[in-house]
Amino acid sequence: MKKTLLNTGFSLIELLAVLLVIAVLVSFALFEYQKVIERSRAAEAISLLRSLYHAEKVYQMTYGKYAPSIESLSINFKGQKVNCTQNNNSPCWGYYNTEAIKGEKWSIELEKGKNPSISVGRISGPYAGTGFFMQLDRADGVQYPLEQLACLENGMGKFKYKKKEGSYCIDVMDGTFYSKSSSSRKYELPS
Repeated sequence: MKKTLLNTGFSLIELLAVLLVIAVLVSFALFEYQKVIERSRAAEAISLLRSLYHAEKVYQMTYGKYAPSIESLSINFKGQKVNCTQNNNSPCWGYYNTEAIKGEKWSIELEKGKNPSISVGRISGPYAGTGFFMQLDRADGVQYPLEQLACLENGMGKFKYKKKEGSYCIDVMDGTFYSKSSSSRKYELPS
């Protein structure tokens, strides 16, 4: 008896195996796509942080000290100004910026006091509690190389990063663990 198309088809097991392979490939592609999208947002945040850094350096060369507020710097961006206090009770001036970085909510902060720094941190979305940081000076010892970009996962407070340690800075941004404190984890980013 000759085989017809109906008799030479795939078994249910074979179809399920093919569907499983396709599902695995799609999940990998989706994760990689999300990494690309997040890296583009991060590139904009890093660009903004570098602009803040250069504006701070100009201010420091002009006045001999770091800027007391973001308004003192020669940089403009849209956002809502918020006065804030860091965990160590040192004052900072920040913006909750909802327009500059692809419609996501980020905070932009200048920490003043004896350990001035600048940071751009995520306050909404799947990676809330992450961001980028640059230490400008440190009166009580260096915890991260001065004026070097770091990826940051916040470890406490309102914007604590709630996912697994390293899942943003290592898995998405390809960073290398540098240090951990009670308030954050810092990661060195590739050049």
